[in-house]
Amino acid sequence: MSHERRADRDQATVRPGAESVYSAWKGWDEPEAFAAVGRGDDAYFRSELREVCRLTEVRDVLEVGFGNGEFLGYCRRQDWAVTGTEILPELVTTARGAGFTALGADELDTLPDASFDLIAGWDVFEHIDPAQSVEFLRGLRAKLRPHGALFLRFPNADSWLGNAFQNGDPTHVNAIGAHKMTYYAHEAGLRIVLFRGARRRGFQTSLIHGVHRMTAGAYAEVAGTLRRAVYFPALKVVLSTSDVVCVLSPE
Repeated sequence: MSHERRADRDQATVRPGAESVYSAWKGWDEPEAFAAVGRGDDAYFRSELREVCRLTEVRDVLEVGFGNGEFLGYCRRQDWAVTGTEILPELVTTARGAGFTALGADELDTLPDASFDLIAGWDVFEHIDPAQSVEFLRGLRAKLRPHGALFLRFPNADSWLGNAFQNGDPTHVNAIGAHKMTYYAHEAGLRIVLFRGARRRGFQTSLIHGVHRMTAGAYAEVAGTLRRAVYFPALKVVLSTSDVVCVLSPE
């Protein structure tokens, strides 16, 4: 989500045997809450995916690192055929028990190529070792249809606002900003369609989120735009949000 409410669904790199500890720390150890779409989530996901839905007709979706299953639940409500991968075995079991098609992260290659209109990674890319990031993106690119879109959200390494989330999880190993993302995309045979700040939640979630969006959020947008004009006028950096969104398509 935005920096006001981040329900991470990280595809984490955790020590063998530590999966249940990590799930409990993330608050993902309650199977009955799996795939629950909370208040304001419909509006949030719809807002974040607005450009994607304009680019392509979404029917078949792959979520990489589905975590608590919130986005899986949203996809089901949209009548999208959704498949998820996750590195934590207990979450794969929970997802299958909830009726979702779920695979371990190491089974991604078993999925047929060119079979998804949308591949989404919410708070996942920062977990991928930098030495493996290009191959990770190439693997996802292979699963996209020619008209498909790859949607990534990750902490904003170009702004101090992203530090709390980038440094707040011990399994985050890669800090990614606009310039680095451009390199990764080029090497993976992808084209960046959109790079922007993540959307902020509003009154659909809660009164405090709505007020924050209209006050502090508006201030951050103006201040970030001014700082970029002064310090980085030639770079497509985002200085106003803690998370950024990148939408990519096959070249």
